[in-house]
Amino acid sequence: MDTIHKGSFIVFCFLFRLSLTAQTIYTLPVEELFDRGIQNSVAIQASIVKTQISDEKIALAKNKQLPRISANGSFGFVGTPVVLAKDFSFLERATVPKWSQNYEIGARQPLYEGGRIRNEIKRSELEKELANLSLQNDKSDLKLWLMGKYLDLFNLYKKRDVYVQNIEEAKKRLHDIEQMKEQGIVTTNDVLRSKLLLTNFDLAYKETTNDIALVSQQLDIVLGMDETTLIQPDSVFLTSSMKIQPENEYVNQAYMQNPGLNIAQTNILLAQNALKLTKADYLPSFSFGAGTDLMRPVPYIVPVQNYYFYTWELSLNLSYNLSALFDIKHNTNAAKQQIQLQGLFQEQQKQTIRTEIRAAYLKHQEAEDRITALQESLVQAKENYRIQNNKYFNQLTILTDLLDATTTQLDVELQLTAAKTNAIYTYYQLLKASGNL
Repeated sequence: MDTIHKGSFIVFCFLFRLSLTAQTIYTLPVEELFDRGIQNSVAIQASIVKTQISDEKIALAKNKQLPRISANGSFGFVGTPVVLAKDFSFLERATVPKWSQNYEIGARQPLYEGGRIRNEIKRSELEKELANLSLQNDKSDLKLWLMGKYLDLFNLYKKRDVYVQNIEEAKKRLHDIEQMKEQGIVTTNDVLRSKLLLTNFDLAYKETTNDIALVSQQLDIVLGMDETTLIQPDSVFLTSSMKIQPENEYVNQAYMQNPGLNIAQTNILLAQNALKLTKADYLPSFSFGAGTDLMRPVPYIVPVQNYYFYTWELSLNLSYNLSALFDIKHNTNAAKQQIQLQGLFQEQQKQTIRTEIRAAYLKHQEAEDRITALQESLVQAKENYRIQNNKYFNQLTILTDLLDATTTQLDVELQLTAAKTNAIYTYYQLLKASGNL
């Protein structure tokens, strides 16, 4: 290797190691990945707040069963009344007290409202169930996202390791080729091509290092960690075994516990509840009332007397909104159609789940097959590189064949890691679709 190129690479390695010392490298197990994500994710915290809001709505709906109590009071100055004749001519000014007071307390206890209160409580409880299911669904989505980024880091670290290995081999090869050039065995073209390949490896190494920092930052933000921390995946996880069940088992599990499907079922129940509330609008309301009133001056005596007047009453109240009869047909039909619409959404959700499970199941099998094939291909690629390397330095082949063998070996190594991570990711897709994540 020439002195300039070798020196630049040494400087680069020194700077890179220096940058690593300034950043914390944290090895993160999968269990901690999920725990930290759920504890620190803003999206999950928002979903938790929604469940808390639902609790308050349930309490408010139940409060409607209690008496509705009101208290009113007024104190004011009364102007002097003027009495006018039929032709609006002045007759006299009436003498009345200058100050008036009125204090009233009343209570109304609902006795029957066509089931409205009961169904409003039920609606609030269903909304709480929806909030819990949405929280469960958000956790499942977050775990799959975290797993995707985690596996991306596996690929990137493996990619960087492969480039490190290829850079070292390329440096040694370049050194040998330069010596062969001095001996007149090879041409300058071989030296230039070898330098170009080494430069490409250096650039790919830097880009991969930057990608590791970017993906780590994305995880750091969600996990609530220092954004400069470099996440190191647990290497043992890549070799963990995955037990795959038959495809129909995942479908059956999804029908029972998939959050999205349960949300669709709850929406049907909400639509049915809305129909009951619609029918309640066309039923009479019956309530018990009680009240007391203290006022001054006495309003029912002429001339007005400046005394306090106290009264109380008990009543049974019946009300019916006759104008609602004009809307009953349309509102009822709309509520029934909403039930039908939610049923169609549920069926659509089932179809989506079946396609997601089928896709993940087949892709997992493909990944497993690729792992088996690529493991054999990697052995062959390494042997091919060894043969081409020996042939080239024995002047039995050209540099192009050796470089092709190098590229092939690099590609196979990266494809093998990608196949392993893809097998894990499709396994977690199956867990999510079946409601097990």
